Amino acid sequence: MKITDIYKTKNKKNKSVISLEIFPPKTDAGVETIYHTVAGLTNKPDFISVTYGAMGSFNQGNKTLRIAEKIKKNYNIETMHHLTSINNNPEQIATILSDIKSKNVNNILALSGDMPVGAACSDFPDAYHFAYELINDIKKNGDFDIAAAIYPEGHVNSALEVENIEHVKRKYDAGANLFVSQLFFDNEKFLRLNDYIKNSGIEAPIAAGIMPVLQKSQVERMIFFGASLPTRLIKIINKYKDSPEDLQKAGMEYACKQIDDLLARGVDGVHIYTMNKPFVANTMMTKYL
Repeated sequence: MKITDIYKTKNKKNKSVISLEIFPPKTDAGVETIYHTVAGLTNKPDFISVTYGAMGSFNQGNKTLRIAEKIKKNYNIETMHHLTSINNNPEQIATILSDIKSKNVNNILALSGDMPVGAACSDFPDAYHFAYELINDIKKNGDFDIAAAIYPEGHVNSALEVENIEHVKRKYDAGANLFVSQLFFDNEKFLRLNDYIKNSGIEAPIAAGIMPVLQKSQVERMIFFGASLPTRLIKIINKYKDSPEDLQKAGMEYACKQIDDLLARGVDGVHIYTMNKPFVANTMMTKYL
Protein backbone atom coordinates (compact mmCIF):
# COMPACT_ATOMS: atom_id res chain seq x y z
CA MET A 1 0.00 0.00 0.00
CA LYS A 2 1.08 3.57 -0.65
CA ILE A 3 1.25 5.79 2.40
CA THR A 4 -0.50 8.61 0.56
CA ASP A 5 -3.52 6.27 0.27
CA ILE A 6 -3.51 5.99 4.06
CA TYR A 7 -3.54 9.77 4.28
CA LYS A 8 -6.39 10.07 1.78
CA THR A 9 -8.51 7.55 3.67
CA LYS A 10 -7.97 9.01 7.14
CA ASN A 11 -8.04 12.67 6.16
CA LYS A 12 -11.39 12.16 4.39
CA LYS A 13 -12.70 11.03 7.75
CA ASN A 14 -11.18 14.15 9.37
CA LYS A 15 -8.61 12.00 11.14
CA SER A 16 -4.86 12.55 11.29
CA VAL A 17 -2.35 9.86 10.36
CA ILE A 18 -0.21 8.76 13.33
CA SER A 19 3.15 7.24 12.44
CA LEU A 20 6.37 6.22 14.17
CA GLU A 21 10.05 6.45 13.26
CA ILE A 22 12.68 3.94 14.34
CA PHE A 23 16.34 3.42 13.46
CA PRO A 24 18.28 0.20 12.83
CA PRO A 25 19.94 -0.85 16.11
CA LYS A 26 23.59 -1.85 16.03
CA THR A 27 23.01 -5.22 17.71
CA ASP A 28 20.80 -8.19 16.89
CA ALA A 29 19.33 -7.94 20.39
CA GLY A 30 18.32 -4.37 19.65
CA VAL A 31 16.61 -5.43 16.45
CA GLU A 32 14.70 -8.12 18.31
CA THR A 33 13.57 -5.51 20.84
CA ILE A 34 12.04 -3.51 17.99
CA TYR A 35 10.12 -6.53 16.71
CA HIS A 36 8.96 -7.38 20.24
CA THR A 37 7.77 -3.81 20.76
CA VAL A 38 5.89 -3.72 17.45
CA ALA A 39 4.28 -7.09 18.13
CA GLY A 40 3.16 -5.90 21.57
CA LEU A 41 1.49 -2.69 20.47
CA THR A 42 -2.22 -2.80 21.30
CA ASN A 43 -2.89 -0.10 18.72
CA LYS A 44 -0.81 -0.19 15.55
CA PRO A 45 0.59 2.97 13.94
CA ASP A 46 -0.60 3.89 10.46
CA PHE A 47 2.95 3.29 9.25
CA ILE A 48 6.52 3.01 10.52
CA SER A 49 9.52 4.67 8.91
CA VAL A 50 12.98 3.13 9.26
CA THR A 51 15.95 5.48 9.10
CA TYR A 52 19.06 5.13 6.98
CA GLY A 53 22.38 5.78 8.72
CA ALA A 54 24.72 8.61 7.81
CA MET A 55 27.05 6.15 6.10
CA GLY A 56 24.11 4.30 4.62
CA SER A 57 22.72 0.90 5.43
CA PHE A 58 23.36 -0.58 2.02
CA ASN A 59 26.99 -1.34 2.72
CA GLN A 60 25.91 -3.18 5.85
CA GLY A 61 23.54 -5.47 3.97
CA ASN A 62 20.81 -2.82 4.20
CA LYS A 63 19.54 -3.43 7.71
CA THR A 64 16.99 -0.68 7.02
CA LEU A 65 15.37 -2.79 4.33
CA ARG A 66 15.44 -5.99 6.38
CA ILE A 67 13.61 -4.28 9.23
CA ALA A 68 11.13 -2.51 6.96
CA GLU A 69 10.34 -5.73 5.12
CA LYS A 70 9.82 -7.79 8.27
CA ILE A 71 7.59 -5.23 9.97
CA LYS A 72 5.37 -5.05 6.92
CA LYS A 73 5.30 -8.80 6.29
CA ASN A 74 5.02 -10.09 9.86
CA TYR A 75 2.99 -7.35 11.55
CA ASN A 76 0.93 -5.98 8.65
CA ILE A 77 2.09 -2.41 9.19
CA GLU A 78 3.04 -0.31 6.18
CA THR A 79 6.67 0.84 6.20
CA MET A 80 8.75 3.66 4.74
CA HIS A 81 12.41 3.16 3.84
CA HIS A 82 14.70 6.18 4.32
CA LEU A 83 17.23 6.71 1.54
CA THR A 84 20.07 9.24 1.49
CA SER A 85 22.04 10.51 -1.48
CA ILE A 86 25.23 11.61 0.29
CA ASN A 87 26.96 8.24 -0.01
CA ASN A 88 25.50 6.94 -3.29
CA ASN A 89 25.81 7.54 -7.02
CA PRO A 90 22.92 7.00 -9.49
CA GLU A 91 23.96 3.44 -10.29
CA GLN A 92 24.00 2.51 -6.62
CA ILE A 93 20.65 4.21 -6.07
CA ALA A 94 19.13 2.19 -8.92
CA THR A 95 20.38 -1.05 -7.33
CA ILE A 96 19.08 -0.08 -3.89
CA LEU A 97 15.68 0.84 -5.33
CA SER A 98 15.47 -2.49 -7.13
CA ASP A 99 16.16 -4.29 -3.85
CA ILE A 100 13.57 -2.21 -2.01
CA LYS A 101 10.92 -2.92 -4.64
CA SER A 102 11.69 -6.65 -4.59
CA LYS A 103 10.82 -6.73 -0.89
CA ASN A 104 7.41 -5.11 -1.52
CA VAL A 105 8.34 -1.89 0.27
CA ASN A 106 6.62 0.88 -1.68
CA ASN A 107 7.44 4.04 0.25
CA ILE A 108 10.66 6.02 0.50
CA LEU A 109 11.73 9.09 2.45
CA ALA A 110 14.32 10.79 0.23
CA LEU A 111 17.00 12.80 2.04
CA SER A 112 20.33 14.38 1.22
CA GLY A 113 21.76 12.92 4.43
CA ASP A 114 24.18 14.31 7.01
CA MET A 115 27.94 14.29 6.58
CA PRO A 116 29.42 11.95 9.21
CA VAL A 117 31.60 13.63 11.83
CA GLY A 118 35.20 13.75 10.63
CA ALA A 119 34.35 12.86 7.03
CA ALA A 120 35.38 14.96 4.04
CA CYS A 121 33.30 15.76 0.98
CA SER A 122 35.92 13.99 -1.13
CA ASP A 123 35.02 10.73 0.63
CA PHE A 124 31.61 10.64 -1.06
CA PRO A 125 30.23 10.56 -4.62
CA ASP A 126 29.51 14.00 -6.10
CA ALA A 127 26.42 12.95 -8.05
CA TYR A 128 23.77 14.60 -5.86
CA HIS A 129 23.79 18.02 -4.25
CA PHE A 130 20.12 18.40 -3.32
CA ALA A 131 17.33 16.07 -2.24
CA TYR A 132 15.21 16.90 -5.30
CA GLU A 133 17.91 15.37 -7.53
CA LEU A 134 17.59 12.09 -5.62
CA ILE A 135 13.80 12.33 -5.85
CA ASN A 136 14.12 12.68 -9.63
CA ASP A 137 16.05 9.42 -9.84
CA ILE A 138 13.68 7.57 -7.50
CA LYS A 139 10.80 8.65 -9.71
CA LYS A 140 12.58 7.22 -12.75
CA ASN A 141 13.30 3.88 -11.06
CA GLY A 142 9.94 2.65 -9.83
CA ASP A 143 6.42 3.41 -8.75
CA PHE A 144 7.21 4.56 -5.21
CA ASP A 145 5.46 6.96 -2.90
CA ILE A 146 8.16 9.52 -2.17
CA ALA A 147 8.30 11.59 1.00
CA ALA A 148 10.62 14.54 1.53
CA ALA A 149 11.73 16.56 4.54
CA ILE A 150 10.66 20.08 5.42
CA TYR A 151 12.16 22.34 8.07
CA PRO A 152 9.91 24.59 10.19
CA GLU A 153 12.93 26.64 11.30
CA GLY A 154 14.94 26.35 8.10
CA HIS A 155 17.59 23.77 7.26
CA VAL A 156 20.52 23.69 9.67
CA ASN A 157 22.89 24.51 6.79
CA SER A 158 20.85 27.51 5.67
CA ALA A 159 21.05 31.06 6.97
CA LEU A 160 17.27 31.37 6.59
CA GLU A 161 15.18 31.19 9.75
CA VAL A 162 12.29 29.61 7.83
CA GLU A 163 12.04 26.94 5.17
CA ASN A 164 12.69 28.17 1.63
CA ILE A 165 9.41 27.41 -0.13
CA GLU A 166 11.24 27.15 -3.48
CA HIS A 167 13.16 24.16 -2.11
CA VAL A 168 9.87 22.51 -1.16
CA LYS A 169 8.46 23.20 -4.63
CA ARG A 170 11.50 21.64 -6.30
CA LYS A 171 11.00 18.47 -4.28
CA TYR A 172 7.29 18.44 -5.09
CA ASP A 173 7.84 19.02 -8.81
CA ALA A 174 10.48 16.26 -8.84
CA GLY A 175 7.92 13.76 -7.51
CA ALA A 176 7.59 14.07 -3.73
CA ASN A 177 3.96 13.47 -2.76
CA LEU A 178 4.31 13.60 1.04
CA PHE A 179 6.26 15.86 3.40
CA VAL A 180 7.55 15.08 6.89
CA SER A 181 8.83 17.87 9.11
CA GLN A 182 12.02 18.05 11.07
CA LEU A 183 11.42 17.96 14.83
CA PHE A 184 10.22 21.17 16.47
CA PHE A 185 9.01 22.30 19.89
CA ASP A 186 6.95 25.36 18.97
CA ASN A 187 3.77 24.39 17.12
CA GLU A 188 3.34 27.85 15.65
CA LYS A 189 6.53 27.47 13.65
CA PHE A 190 5.28 24.27 12.08
CA LEU A 191 1.77 25.58 11.47
CA ARG A 192 3.15 28.69 9.78
CA LEU A 193 5.13 26.53 7.34
CA ASN A 194 2.20 24.12 6.93
CA ASP A 195 -0.09 26.97 5.84
CA TYR A 196 2.60 28.49 3.64
CA ILE A 197 3.05 25.23 1.73
CA LYS A 198 -0.66 24.56 1.31
CA ASN A 199 -1.28 28.12 0.10
CA SER A 200 1.51 27.81 -2.47
CA GLY A 201 -0.39 25.26 -4.58
CA ILE A 202 1.43 22.17 -3.30
CA GLU A 203 -1.14 19.40 -2.88
CA ALA A 204 0.53 16.84 -0.64
CA PRO A 205 -0.03 15.64 2.93
CA ILE A 206 2.23 17.20 5.57
CA ALA A 207 3.24 15.37 8.74
CA ALA A 208 4.44 17.15 11.88
CA GLY A 209 7.57 15.60 13.39
CA ILE A 210 7.48 15.30 17.19
CA MET A 211 10.29 14.07 19.45
CA PRO A 212 9.79 13.84 23.22
CA VAL A 213 12.63 15.26 25.34
CA LEU A 214 13.57 12.38 27.62
CA GLN A 215 17.01 13.37 28.89
CA LYS A 216 19.18 16.45 29.03
CA SER A 217 21.80 14.95 26.72
CA GLN A 218 19.30 15.20 23.86
CA VAL A 219 19.53 19.00 23.86
CA GLU A 220 22.85 19.10 21.99
CA ARG A 221 21.47 16.79 19.30
CA MET A 222 18.35 18.95 18.93
CA ILE A 223 20.46 22.05 18.46
CA PHE A 224 22.48 20.15 15.83
CA PHE A 225 19.25 19.58 13.91
CA GLY A 226 18.43 23.29 14.10
CA ALA A 227 15.50 23.05 16.51
CA SER A 228 15.15 25.92 18.96
CA LEU A 229 13.97 25.34 22.52
CA PRO A 230 11.08 27.49 23.79
CA THR A 231 11.52 29.07 27.21
CA ARG A 232 8.87 26.79 28.68
CA LEU A 233 10.78 23.68 27.59
CA ILE A 234 14.12 25.06 28.79
CA LYS A 235 12.57 25.62 32.22
CA ILE A 236 11.32 22.02 32.26
CA ILE A 237 14.78 20.68 31.36
CA ASN A 238 16.47 22.82 34.02
CA LYS A 239 13.88 21.97 36.65
CA TYR A 240 14.29 18.22 36.27
CA LYS A 241 17.92 18.02 35.08
CA ASP A 242 18.91 16.07 38.21
CA SER A 243 15.89 13.79 38.16
CA PRO A 244 15.90 11.62 35.00
CA GLU A 245 12.57 9.96 35.82
CA ASP A 246 10.77 13.28 36.33
CA LEU A 247 12.35 14.79 33.22
CA GLN A 248 11.22 11.81 31.17
CA LYS A 249 7.66 12.19 32.46
CA ALA A 250 7.64 15.97 31.89
CA GLY A 251 9.13 15.55 28.41
CA MET A 252 6.43 13.09 27.41
CA GLU A 253 3.76 15.43 28.76
CA TYR A 254 5.19 18.31 26.73
CA ALA A 255 5.19 16.20 23.55
CA CYS A 256 1.61 15.04 24.17
CA LYS A 257 0.46 18.63 24.63
CA GLN A 258 2.10 19.45 21.30
CA ILE A 259 0.30 16.56 19.62
CA ASP A 260 -3.05 17.38 21.25
CA ASP A 261 -2.82 20.92 19.91
CA LEU A 262 -1.78 19.79 16.43
CA LEU A 263 -4.62 17.27 16.19
CA ALA A 264 -7.14 19.85 17.41
CA ARG A 265 -5.96 22.11 14.61
CA GLY A 266 -6.47 19.46 11.96
CA VAL A 267 -2.96 18.59 10.81
CA ASP A 268 -2.68 15.87 8.15
CA GLY A 269 -0.46 13.70 10.30
CA VAL A 270 1.91 13.42 13.25
CA HIS A 271 5.19 11.54 12.86
CA ILE A 272 6.68 10.54 16.22
CA TYR A 273 10.44 10.10 16.57
CA THR A 274 10.55 7.22 19.07
CA MET A 275 14.36 7.00 19.44
CA ASN A 276 13.71 3.23 19.65
CA LYS A 277 12.19 3.65 23.11
CA PRO A 278 9.45 1.02 23.57
CA PHE A 279 7.59 3.09 26.18
CA VAL A 280 7.39 6.05 23.75
CA ALA A 281 5.80 3.87 21.07
CA ASN A 282 3.43 2.22 23.55
CA THR A 283 2.39 5.46 25.23
CA MET A 284 1.74 7.30 21.97
CA MET A 285 -0.12 4.47 20.29
CA THR A 286 -2.32 3.92 23.34
CA LYS A 287 -3.17 7.62 23.56
CA TYR A 288 -3.62 8.52 19.89
CA LEU A 289 -4.86 5.40 18.09
